[in-house]
Amino acid sequence: MPGRLVLKATTSLTDMSVPLSLAIALGQIVASASRALRLGAGATASGRVILALRPDALSQLSRARRIILVSGTNGKTSTAALLRELLEAVGGVGGNRTGANLDSGMAAALATEPRHRMIVLEVDEMFLPQALDQLHPERLLLLNLSRDQLHRTSEVRMVARSWRDVIDRHPEIDVVIDYEDPFLAYVTRHHARTTRVGFGKRAHIDAASCPECGALLDWSGARYCCPRCALGTQPETLHAFGTTAIDRNLELARLVARHYGVSKDSVEPKDRLVEIALGQVVLNVRLVKNPASWIEALSALPEGPVILIVNARGVDGLDTSWLWDVDYSSLRGHEVVVTGERRLDASYRLHVAGIEHRVCENLVEAASMFSGPVSVLASYTAFTALTTKSRRKASR
Repeated sequence: MPGRLVLKATTSLTDMSVPLSLAIALGQIVASASRALRLGAGATASGRVILALRPDALSQLSRARRIILVSGTNGKTSTAALLRELLEAVGGVGGNRTGANLDSGMAAALATEPRHRMIVLEVDEMFLPQALDQLHPERLLLLNLSRDQLHRTSEVRMVARSWRDVIDRHPEIDVVIDYEDPFLAYVTRHHARTTRVGFGKRAHIDAASCPECGALLDWSGARYCCPRCALGTQPETLHAFGTTAIDRNLELARLVARHYGVSKDSVEPKDRLVEIALGQVVLNVRLVKNPASWIEALSALPEGPVILIVNARGVDGLDTSWLWDVDYSSLRGHEVVVTGERRLDASYRLHVAGIEHRVCENLVEAASMFSGPVSVLASYTAFTALTTKSRRKASR
């Protein structure tokens, strides 16, 4: 049968020992074709080709290189970029600059930047266990851990358990964490080579109970503490200052950079904020993709109108029940418009919260109601579509 013939041919091809250089060359051809057809940067497609031909590519390409991994629910892309910028002071640094943070993206990054001995890679939280096993990094920076895309990542405690298991298997890795996150304290509790950075107590949307034993955490003191198993009582390694997630992530990146001899810098915090012109209106578009990032973005809104774009497609997460876990009180006093595929879900949530707003079918209609700068909080697919369209216009 034709189907069986194809399967046999595919099986025999992957069983062959394809030279790594050939796999990389073929991957780069695919990436070039993707860019020529304006289908994207081609990093993911290139990496998939490389890994299909050489499943051991990550291990092979990471040999004799200094690998630093950055992971967490929020802030991976911007923090990895900050860390690369900081480390440029001591030499060339490679990494997955496109934000492709699964195995395919990392394979493409390692293959396209062979001249760099030092590599900073952001890693999807679900792929982190495999990345640690295959890449053997010398340092790991963990930013935070909270709910994200429940249909894909499951409950936070399941992700934390997988992180703890793999970190326990790698006692040689130096780990840096934000100690104010109870899940990261749990993940590294028995890991001797952990730098615990304290920033001062702050609430955690998913940590009412202890990740270790399930008891209710006591948040009345200077830091959370478990009255049953004493999670949170290990002393912090050092204390830093950062009132926002962006500031905290910059301080963590600076701490990692100091291990490599970077003592001074003029690096500014990075955020996934993009300015887009739509007619006579300037949209300041910020990525918001889960409860924690929505809470952070809403707390930092400038004065002026706000557009909320809520989708629930693929990487956005299919379940919008998280809308009920976010405090929208900071929207009071703003002109608010809701749009996106799940605009009615968001509208009802704002109605219950007592937030006056309007609903529009699309962003063009929403933006036409304003003049001047407008803050836009956009879910992942909306943010990607907007920024991709903006880049295409700029390249014409």
